[in-house]
Amino acid sequence: MNNTIHPSKIYQFILIGVILLLAWVLWKQLSFLFPSLLGAIALYILLKDPMFWLIKKKNMKDWIAALLLMVATMVIIIVPMWFVIKLLILKIEPLLTTPDYFTDIFKQINVYLNDEIGIDLITQDTLMKISGRLTEFARQILSGTLRQVAIILFMYVLLFFIMINGRRLEVFLRRNLPFSHENRGKVLNEVTRMVRSNAITIPLVAILQGTIAMIGYFIFGLHEALLLGVLTMIASMVPVIGALMVYLPIIIYTLATGPLMLGIGLALWCFILVGAADNVARFMLQRKLADVHPIITILGVIVGTKLFGLIGLIFGPLMITLFVVLVKVYFNEFGHLSTPRKPVSEKKTT
Repeated sequence: MNNTIHPSKIYQFILIGVILLLAWVLWKQLSFLFPSLLGAIALYILLKDPMFWLIKKKNMKDWIAALLLMVATMVIIIVPMWFVIKLLILKIEPLLTTPDYFTDIFKQINVYLNDEIGIDLITQDTLMKISGRLTEFARQILSGTLRQVAIILFMYVLLFFIMINGRRLEVFLRRNLPFSHENRGKVLNEVTRMVRSNAITIPLVAILQGTIAMIGYFIFGLHEALLLGVLTMIASMVPVIGALMVYLPIIIYTLATGPLMLGIGLALWCFILVGAADNVARFMLQRKLADVHPIITILGVIVGTKLFGLIGLIFGPLMITLFVVLVKVYFNEFGHLSTPRKPVSEKKTT
């Protein structure tokens, strides 16, 4: 019995080992660009149809169409983001020099809850911990702005090359995905559907909730209504609790420090209008763009934000949906292997 390994197999294993080693080294050095790549893919999926329209109908060169659409997205995405970052820096940075600011607010909330409900929810140690965590969170927001700028910069560089090579990339994927032709199209269509759903729904709902909340803050005379509206908008993207984590403490603080009717009015505004914007608008938009179950959205956002940060809001639900689709594809492709065949009946001999 010949136990020798053919030289071609040895070369194959060596080549695979070198490829894996290089892939690991490249990942270690370039993993910080992964959110940029995900963002570029998401924008490409959103922009590919208008780009192909500009190329075919308007006879534009691919690089001109790509640059034109990139500038348009910069106006829609970068300008509002720069405004939000600038506002946060101007308003939050002074608070870091006065750490007792957060402690005083929660002390007043605690006194109100103790007087009205009779429950002392926040001890002095808890107050110090809350103040410290909020201060640290504020520092992280400020320190993370430079990282977000770098991610966005690399995202647009990658987006340009993906857009001008988009057709070839799609053809490559359709040819090389290890599925049948029908299932290849199913996987790619599901990815496109989910990215469009989350990339459109999450920002629109956040902007809607933040705007409605900010109008309420202005109506009921809260200081820094613009900042509080922006914070509500950002909190809206947090899974499960969402904007509630901002407007609930604001309502309690208003009840504790202002007239009772003012706090009740703000509570009704936030719970009815701001809450409805999340519960109604989010599910209506997602069901129109992609029939996504709410559990998939919630679990996907939790997973995605832990793995990828902000861009995980889009790709988290996609991962869970893709997992379900791949399971279905597996059974479509290989399910017949586990299906027992019916025994062939023997012919009776005469």
